[in-house]
Amino acid sequence: MKSRLKFVVFASAMLVGISSSLAAAGRFGIGFQGGFALTNHWSTKEKGGNYTMESDIKDGFVAGGLVTARLSDLFSLEADILFVKKGSNQTIAVPGFSFGDIKVTYRLDYVEIPLLLRTHIFPRAKIQPNLAVGPYVAFLAAKKYTYRIVVVGTVEEEIRGIKSTDYGVAFGTGLEIPAGVVKLRVDYRYTMGLVDLKLPTGPGFPEIELRNYCHGLMFGLVF
Repeated sequence: MKSRLKFVVFASAMLVGISSSLAAAGRFGIGFQGGFALTNHWSTKEKGGNYTMESDIKDGFVAGGLVTARLSDLFSLEADILFVKKGSNQTIAVPGFSFGDIKVTYRLDYVEIPLLLRTHIFPRAKIQPNLAVGPYVAFLAAKKYTYRIVVVGTVEEEIRGIKSTDYGVAFGTGLEIPAGVVKLRVDYRYTMGLVDLKLPTGPGFPEIELRNYCHGLMFGLVF
């Protein structure tokens, strides 16, 4: 964990230093953004057998910095470093368990690094819409879950054995509004994880395999 955090801090410092020195060229920018997220889990596995499951959205949070490089009027590259609170609410029914459903809330915090290619649809317009797509990698920073069972009550525990690195694909759309020396940004982002996470449901109950996904709406400034 310490080595991953050192890498993130070093990468952040490098991005800030390089982008600041290149910003004078007029095609590089640095900024920050933040907003809220709606997160959940999805799975490629068939549900059934020893349990059934219903997923519900969990509120989250996203914030961090960004570096942009304008390649042409139509295209730009963007690298972000974001802190993202992900997770989900699950209702799990186990056949033969006579004390009702298990209610589980997963709370997974990540340091997420997406690399996006943006297409600027109307590059000469005052309000500039864009589309974005690219991969991301994320490093787990915190991992807890809460389960609620009638005969036990509510218990919070740390998730053990979960994969510490996630990766996937990010899609988005946004608006940039020039405002003097800065640009105002509104950005919608959808990220879909491709890593199966083995998540506990409580002592003696089956693990479930789920993948992250997240809808985020961020507001920011680019210099």
